[in-house]
Amino acid sequence: MRYDPVYNIWVSVSEKRNMRPQDFAKPAHAPMSESAPCAIDPHCPFCEGNERETPLERDAIPKIPREDLEAMPFEEKTLDNYRRPNAPGWLVRAVPNRYPFVEPDSEMTLQHIGPYYSMPNVGIQEVIVDVPYHATRLGQLNAEEFQYLIHFYHRRMHQLRKSYRWRYAHLFKNQGSEAGASLSHIHTQLVGLPFVPRSVEYEGGFLRKYQAENGHCYHCMVKEYEMRERWRFVAQTEYLSAFCPFASRFVGEVHILPRRHVPCFVQSTREELDDLAVLFRHIVLRLEKVLPTPDYNVVLRSSPWNNVRGELVPDEHFHWRLEILPRTTKLAGYELGTGYYINPVSPERAAMAICGKGEDFRLME
Repeated sequence: MRYDPVYNIWVSVSEKRNMRPQDFAKPAHAPMSESAPCAIDPHCPFCEGNERETPLERDAIPKIPREDLEAMPFEEKTLDNYRRPNAPGWLVRAVPNRYPFVEPDSEMTLQHIGPYYSMPNVGIQEVIVDVPYHATRLGQLNAEEFQYLIHFYHRRMHQLRKSYRWRYAHLFKNQGSEAGASLSHIHTQLVGLPFVPRSVEYEGGFLRKYQAENGHCYHCMVKEYEMRERWRFVAQTEYLSAFCPFASRFVGEVHILPRRHVPCFVQSTREELDDLAVLFRHIVLRLEKVLPTPDYNVVLRSSPWNNVRGELVPDEHFHWRLEILPRTTKLAGYELGTGYYINPVSPERAAMAICGKGEDFRLME
């Protein structure tokens, strides 16, 4: 049993679980054709040319000649004078979610209904379409497309922060049906909430207490330990580090953190974003090699924004991280009943496989 103080959960690492008989075979993924990554699906609402099938876009990166793009200052890459909005000619695109679970026009009014409480689903939700062609896996994106995508994440979160209405930005990706995706075209979602989610609030309290007692950031300490001991080390760049967490909840779970202390993702430098694109792609390709065409979630965990004398500022105790969570096993009665997790592959063995130093870890089909 391994404890994660950030999420306040216990994880049972039990590789014997991998030996269980399976009466229910996992459905095989359909093979991808070599031409699939470049194809446009005329029936997909996210493919280029089908812009009329989505709500009016909020933002997009247009296809710009490379020499013009490189000449633009970093802050001015919101310029969209190379195409008409809601038309072809884009690289990454953001649109409102057509089926949102939150609504921006609602008010946070708490209601009493007998012994119960209720309130409207308040928030704002958008879909980021990662690429204009019909890719179904992140591993199909090239290095340049990863760069555009990561910088667009940064831009959209920065724009969300400017509204001053939302205290927390939750960016996440569901790849594949096992991870909750309803459309196969690879995409990301960004949700703005007027409150801080409970798990984020708990993490903030833990981080503040830890720093008060120890004088330094918990995540900085963990990062340095993992990079030094290297039992769960995956990779690092000049600005970022990646490792399988000690109490990994999922097989092949990987966390990417900046090597300097950066509380909020919007505070990241251009160099850190560039490194994130490189490292993120490297890990995705390695995971897809050891777990062929896996379904997985990607979650960006960042500081909430606190209103201090009319200005939104991050909680300096946080340390943003990108969590990559392969979904090779399902949550069952133990997890749902206890809130804890069972991981059938140790993070040490998973890290070795991702690094190419050990046997591929694969669950029994």
